[in-house]
Amino acid sequence: MNVLAIVSATLTCDGRETAILSPAEGKPLLGLLLDRLSGVDKLAGVVVTTSDEPEDQPIRDYCEARGTVCESGPRDDLLGRLLGSLKATGAKGGVMIDARNPLIDPALVDQVANLLQMTDGMLDWIGNTLTQTWPKGMEIDGFTTAALEEAGTRASPEQRREGPAFLRQNSRVYRPLSLTAPPELACPKVRLDLEGPQDLPRIESIIRHFSGRTDFSLAEILAYLDQAH
Repeated sequence: MNVLAIVSATLTCDGRETAILSPAEGKPLLGLLLDRLSGVDKLAGVVVTTSDEPEDQPIRDYCEARGTVCESGPRDDLLGRLLGSLKATGAKGGVMIDARNPLIDPALVDQVANLLQMTDGMLDWIGNTLTQTWPKGMEIDGFTTAALEEAGTRASPEQRREGPAFLRQNSRVYRPLSLTAPPELACPKVRLDLEGPQDLPRIESIIRHFSGRTDFSLAEILAYLDQAH
């Protein structure tokens, strides 16, 4: 099964600025995330999905400038936009990462993509968003194209806004696998996500510590935070 990574990116979310194009160590945070995903062996490719609204044009421009495929569609139909990306590439499965999680561990993405390939359609959803055992900013949803297509026939307009959440919220219909963080990484109170500009100094300090590396792991991030505090 070929698995596509889909980065969901908008410049605002629920009326708040996401700051995903803000620079950190000379590079937009969206670019850092894309660089980190480029090192994941199990992925067939990486695309960005954003809204087709004028306010998200900077995201489309940035992706075009760096040669990253960017699919756009209705802001309030994340499920439809994900399906559009999967169908455009012919991928049989996908992993969705929010652009507000620029520090997500590439090894976690690789694990979910590998599980999708190994189970080859026997599971509909694989991820770590059912229970919060991982640090904030490590959220990932993996799914098959077939399951997401089927969900598209059932989900209401409001549910389509939440994308793959429909799969994990309906375990009587779909077959989920929830990933729990191993003890050494189970730090649900640690925040590594980007809710807005106020989080930039915290994210930048982590990126600066690794001096231009883009492959640093969650374990390394936690070790740095322990040392710094």
